[in-house]
Amino acid sequence: MIRLSKHQLFTLMFVFEVGSTTIFALGIDAKQDAWIVILLALLIGLGFTWIYTELQNAFPDKNYVEMIIIILGKKLGVPFVLLNLLGYFWHCARNLREFGELIIITTLPKTSIWIVSFIFVLVSIYTLLKGVEVLARASEIIMPIILLFIISVYILLYISGNVDFTRLTPVLGNGIKPVLKTLPQIVVFPFGELFVFLMYWNYANEKNIIRKTAMKTVLWSGILLCFSLIIYITVLGDKYSAIATIPLIEVIRLVNIGDIITNIDSIGVIIIFLGGFFKMSIYLNAIALSLTTLFKNINYKIILILVGACLLWFSIIFEPSYAFHQWMFPFDVHYFGIVYTNIAPLLLLMIYILKKKRTQL
Repeated sequence: MIRLSKHQLFTLMFVFEVGSTTIFALGIDAKQDAWIVILLALLIGLGFTWIYTELQNAFPDKNYVEMIIIILGKKLGVPFVLLNLLGYFWHCARNLREFGELIIITTLPKTSIWIVSFIFVLVSIYTLLKGVEVLARASEIIMPIILLFIISVYILLYISGNVDFTRLTPVLGNGIKPVLKTLPQIVVFPFGELFVFLMYWNYANEKNIIRKTAMKTVLWSGILLCFSLIIYITVLGDKYSAIATIPLIEVIRLVNIGDIITNIDSIGVIIIFLGGFFKMSIYLNAIALSLTTLFKNINYKIILILVGACLLWFSIIFEPSYAFHQWMFPFDVHYFGIVYTNIAPLLLLMIYILKKKRTQL
C-alpha cells in the first residue's frame, strides 16, 4: 500500500502549485493591481479547497474516480470519469509543451521539441514506475531548494537596487473592474488545479490532517505567488511583465551584486525544469491511476507508458507553436478548466449531501 506522510503531502502539493506559476505574470491584465487579483483568488481558492477536502472526508479511503462512481452510479459515473480524464490529459499535455518550449527558449534553442519532450516524458515515467512515494520523497528535497532560490533572488534584486515600489501605484487606479475580470483565471490556475490531489489524498497516513495540510499549501503558495507578482511589477513594470515570455528569467538576469553574483539565470532554468517535471508527473500519474481504478484488470505500468506516448504525440501535434499555446490559455480557463476544477467537484459534493439527507429521512 502507498502511504504518504503529512510532510510529503505538503511538499508534493506545494511544488505542484508553485510548479509553473512563478514563471508567469499571472493576473497581469489587471496591470499594477495583479497582486490584488492573487490575494482575492487565494481566498476563493481556500473555499474550493474546503470543497475538495470535504469530498475526501466523506470518502477517506477512496480516490476521485471511486467517489464519482459511488455518488453518481456506474451509468453516469463512468462517462463522468472519462470526461474528467480528458481534463487531466489536457492539462498534462499543455504542461509538457509549455516546459518543453521554455527549455528550448532559454537554453537549447537548436534542439528539437520532440527530443526535449521525449526526455521529459521518459524521466517522468521512470520516476512514476518506481512509485508515488519516490516522487513524494523527491519533492521533500526539491521544495526547500526551489523556495530558497526564489526568495534569494528576490532579496538580491532588492539589494541590487532594481526594485521600485512606486510602480505598484496607483492602487486600483483603473477601478475594481479589471481585477474582477482577471479573477476567474487565477481561481482555476493555480488554485483550482489542487483538485487533482483527490487522486492522492487517500494515501495519507493521517486522514484528519488532509484539510489542514491542503489549506496551508494553498495559503503559502498563494503568498509566494503574490510576492512574485509584486517583484515582477516593481522590477520590470506591468507593461513589460505582460509581454515578457518568462518574467522570472528576466528578473533573474537583472541580479548583479558588485559584478560578483551575476548571470544566475541558468539556475533559474533548472528550477523551472523541476517545477514542470513535478506538475506534469502528478497529472500523468493521476491519468494512469484513474484508468487502473476504472478498468481493474489493466496493468498500471503498461497504461503509464501508453499514456506517456500519447501525451508526447498530442502535445506536439496539437500545438503548432508556443504562441498558439499562450493564445489557448483563456479557453482553458473560461470554457474548460473551470468546469472540471471548480464546478464538477462542487456539484458532486451537493449531490452527495442531498443523497445523504434523503437516506436519513
